[in-house]
Amino acid sequence: MGLIGDDPVGGKSGEEHVLTGPETGFRLGDTVVHPLEGIVDGPAGRVRIEPKAMAVIVELARHAGEVCSREQIQEQVWPRGFTTDDVLTRCIGQIRKALGDDPKHPEHLETLPRRGYRLLKPVVPLSSTTAVPESADSSRPDSLIVLPFQYLASDDGDYLADGMTDLLTARVAMLPGVRVISRTTAMQFKNTTVTIGEVAARTGAHWAIEGSVMQSGDKVHVVVQLVDALTDAHIWADDYLRDVGDMLALQSEIVRRIAAAIRMRVGSGLPQTPEPLTLTADAMRDYLRGRMNLSKRTADTLRVAVDCFSRVIEANPDFASAWASRAEAFFMLGHYGFEPTTEALATCRDNIDRALTLDPDQPFALACRGALRFMADRNLQRAEKDLLRALELLPGNPIAMVALGNVFAVQKRFDDADRWLEQALLVDPLDVGVNMNAADHLILQRRFAEAVTALERTLELSPVHRPSRFRLCWAKALNGESDAAVAELSVLGPAGDNDAPWYEYAALVAAAGNDYEAAARHFEKLVDIAKTEFVSSWSLARAAAAARHEQECLLRLQDAKEQGSTSFPFAVVTPAFEALYSNPNFARLVA
Repeated sequence: MGLIGDDPVGGKSGEEHVLTGPETGFRLGDTVVHPLEGIVDGPAGRVRIEPKAMAVIVELARHAGEVCSREQIQEQVWPRGFTTDDVLTRCIGQIRKALGDDPKHPEHLETLPRRGYRLLKPVVPLSSTTAVPESADSSRPDSLIVLPFQYLASDDGDYLADGMTDLLTARVAMLPGVRVISRTTAMQFKNTTVTIGEVAARTGAHWAIEGSVMQSGDKVHVVVQLVDALTDAHIWADDYLRDVGDMLALQSEIVRRIAAAIRMRVGSGLPQTPEPLTLTADAMRDYLRGRMNLSKRTADTLRVAVDCFSRVIEANPDFASAWASRAEAFFMLGHYGFEPTTEALATCRDNIDRALTLDPDQPFALACRGALRFMADRNLQRAEKDLLRALELLPGNPIAMVALGNVFAVQKRFDDADRWLEQALLVDPLDVGVNMNAADHLILQRRFAEAVTALERTLELSPVHRPSRFRLCWAKALNGESDAAVAELSVLGPAGDNDAPWYEYAALVAAAGNDYEAAARHFEKLVDIAKTEFVSSWSLARAAAAARHEQECLLRLQDAKEQGSTSFPFAVVTPAFEALYSNPNFARLVA
């Protein structure tokens, strides 16, 4: 029974809600601003700015010609207070860059000390039908986010709500013409009171799906609704009472209804897929528990995920998604060093083969095989083919996007790599790992100043994320800020005597500042740690290169290659090995 009714747009049949005001786009002199697309088209060219910066310029446009105080802007753009003065300053700087404005002689955006900011040119609204110029980004689709479902019971069934979020996100990502924000970013809003408008501002989402789950025995009650994230208007809602084992079929039914509700924006709706498998209630619970634990990516949760998927496979050996999910778990166990790489990746490969034998178009299995072919087999052409096919089937997979960007980066096809990393950031803007990977690519391209900015932005998402802090220190040192990098790394300090990552980056930072004596000391400490604890050959090779121990570096790189290191393909582009690029032994090793 529908809670609001079957009208797909929540009004008279066939009518579509039309936005008005600067939110739909406006002209500022010769500059055109497209808030829904995140694009500023002006003297600096066509520039994409992040959602918060766009929200700031829209707020200024609402009060064109007036002075907007910093407090006013922060209250409107960050209503729950998730900001600092530095964040607003960075947004203003990003807007100025996009407008091609000189802060000393502004033409568009004026700063009034101790008062605030003001737009200097008239704001002329665009019609709601005005499109982004085709050359800007004509392929950019409308966007949708599946917010974490709530579990409305006191037992331990929270995995059902998380599982419903996971299943629905993956299924709705198959809608043509819709960019789906990833589950990782969506889960940032779990157990928060953030408004739909704040979600839209932080992620760029146009629509939001939200709902709740409650189980009673082997029955599950699901309530779901579709909301216009830009206006907070409810578009469609319904509730369902089904067997737990029918949840795969249920999420397909829900997405068909969503496709109908927004059909005027996305065209033909949901593509045809095979009838989903019905599992027993216990098997479905295990599958959802497995997906929830898989998403957490720790050693313990990945092993729990393997156990869950193994039980599902034992009961349902023809369920391709369980084989593909088990492959993902083993890939992560090997890639993160939680299990011996060779054994974990061999099991991963077997599970991929089983999944693709059952379903040649299983997108998670194809993405996993693509990553395996890149990192372990170093077969770039076959990896690219698999990853492109996986993204054709499931366009919203940020992990596949990052992997494809990596494939292009090691071939020095940096423009292609940038495009895929940009897409990954669009679908997963709040994920620390994706943001850090984007910064890594800037380091590989020797765009060190931009890498510093990107890593500072990453640390706004998670200030205590040590891998990002290490990278920020290295990026600063490579950017000529050696003293600041050394000081920051010193304040960060090693977490105990055997903090191998700290000593590795201390060597890299020292070498970037031409202090090879310090780099050598840090390398020797890393070697001592490796006598009693596991330190990857890749880390030892990078530290040896920093210390200018070329022969030692080559030996460690050879070990990394033989051990199937998933970092080894990046040897040909990382600045850590730049001094070895002319060494014929290095060239033979990485050929």
